[in-house]
Amino acid sequence: MDQRTRERFPALESFAKAAADRHRLSCLGALLAVPPGSTLTVRNAVFIRTMNAAGASARDSDGVLLYFDRAEHRAFWAWVAVEILRHTGARIEEMLEMNHHAVIQYRLPTTGEIVPLLQIAPSKTDQERVLLVSPELADVLSTVIRHVRSPRTGAIPLLVLRL
Repeated sequence: MDQRTRERFPALESFAKAAADRHRLSCLGALLAVPPGSTLTVRNAVFIRTMNAAGASARDSDGVLLYFDRAEHRAFWAWVAVEILRHTGARIEEMLEMNHHAVIQYRLPTTGEIVPLLQIAPSKTDQERVLLVSPELADVLSTVIRHVRSPRTGAIPLLVLRL
């Protein structure tokens, strides 16, 4: 582990908690629950939803237009990125190369139990790695699948993660 990593390691838990809190405290659902033109109070801040019923935007008390759907989208994918990097130790470019084919099943020869593995494409070292998926990482990956799966067809689209 290099010196820069050692210096930042104590802040990792608080950084991950901040990303999780931002994702968890998204106000998109509350905004969509009120009719257009209505007032909404979230964490002691007052917003007025715009008249566009299809959009998820509102104006704050200073009249600044805020896009709640974009903020929720960014908070979700930031949380996903932090959790994947935290639980795998992968580099950013390795994470960006991941897709649903990277999760594979392996049957243990001794017990017959099936365990999930994450295949990480080679980057800096030019060597592929295979990691055991922890329960925490499995929860993150299943949340991503639930988030992107089409409610009508159940299909999972091709995603491009843009950070």
